[in-house]
Amino acid sequence: MKKIIIILMGVFMLTSCFKDYNEDFLITQKTVEFEDAVVNSNATGRNYPVLGHIFELHGVVSYRVNMFGEQSAVPQQIAYRIVDEQSTAVEGQDFRFVTGNSLTVSPHSSFGYLQVEVLPTIAGSKLLVVELLGNSEVEVSPNYRMIGIPMSDAVLKPDPNVVVDQGDYLHITDLTLGGDANPDKGCFLDMQTGNIYNWEAAALFSDRATIAYFHSGSNFANFVFPGLSSMSTAWNSYYNRIRNWSVAPTGSVVRYTDIQPADNAIFDNISSASDIETAVLDAQANVGTRHGAAATYGPGERVRSLKTGDLVFVYSSTHDFYAVVRVLDAIPDGSVPGAERTMRFEYKVQK
Repeated sequence: MKKIIIILMGVFMLTSCFKDYNEDFLITQKTVEFEDAVVNSNATGRNYPVLGHIFELHGVVSYRVNMFGEQSAVPQQIAYRIVDEQSTAVEGQDFRFVTGNSLTVSPHSSFGYLQVEVLPTIAGSKLLVVELLGNSEVEVSPNYRMIGIPMSDAVLKPDPNVVVDQGDYLHITDLTLGGDANPDKGCFLDMQTGNIYNWEAAALFSDRATIAYFHSGSNFANFVFPGLSSMSTAWNSYYNRIRNWSVAPTGSVVRYTDIQPADNAIFDNISSASDIETAVLDAQANVGTRHGAAATYGPGERVRSLKTGDLVFVYSSTHDFYAVVRVLDAIPDGSVPGAERTMRFEYKVQK
C-alpha cells in the first residue's frame, strides 16, 4: 500500500511539472509577421526580401500575414506603412492598397492578407516596401516585419490610332521600343499586336516576345531574336535569363541600308499579306548582291548597326509570319546612356 501511495504521489508531481512547463512556455502575446519574409531570404544589402514582380494584369495580389500567440475573439486591425525612404512606387499613381491602411485578422483566426493592385497609370519599374506596424494589442516580429514588392507596367499597348487594320495584315505606323537597359520602356515586341514587354513580362509571356532591340558596344542598335543561337557569347548575362524561358522565339532577319527610292517603294507598295511574304523572301535571296552588303546584313537571327531609314525584313519561324520594318529613328552610336535608348519604327505584319 505504501508503494502505491508513493507511485501515485510521483505521478501527481510529474503531471504538476508538465502543467507548470506549459504555463511557462505557452506564447500568449499576439505577434504578426509577413509569411513571405519568413520563407524568403533578405535581398542583398537589405533587411527584407524583394519578392516577385507584379503587374496590372495580375489584378489584386495578396500577401499573407501570420499572427501567432493567443487567437483573438474580436477582429484585429493590423496597421502598416509604406517605407518611403526605400520605395519608388507612389500610392494612387502606381498602385493601390485594396485593404486600405490596415488589414484584418478575423476573430479566432491566425492570419490575414495585405492586398495590392498595380494601376494602369504605372510607368516603368517601381519598388514598394511595406512595413507592418501592428496595433495596441498586437506586436510585430522584428525580423519579419517588411517585404519589398517590385511592380511595373508589364505590357505597353500601342496607341490604337497607330494600329491600322488592313484586312489580312496590320500596319503599325509609329512605335517606339526601349533598349535592353531602358527601365521605363520594354525592349521586347510582340509584332502581331504591337505590344511591348519589359524583361519581367517577357519572362512570363516569352512566346509573345517575338523580337528585341538590344544596343551593344560597337554594333549599337540591333534587332535580335531572343532565341539567338549565339546569345551565350553575344550577351551572356541575358542568355542566363532567357535560357530559363519556356519559349525563346527565333527566326530570320535581313537588313537593307543605304536606302534608295526603289527600296522605300518595296515598303510603300505592300498592300497584302502575300506582298509582305514576297518582300521578305526576295530580301533573303537578294541581300548578298546589294552594293556594300555584308554578312552581318543577314539572313540571320540578328541584324546590327541599324540606322534611320533602314529596312528590316523579318520571318518568325516560331510563329510563322512575315513582317517588314522601316526604321524611323535609330541611335547610330553609344552617345545616349543605356537607360535612355529607344528605337522608333513602323512596320507591316501578317496577321
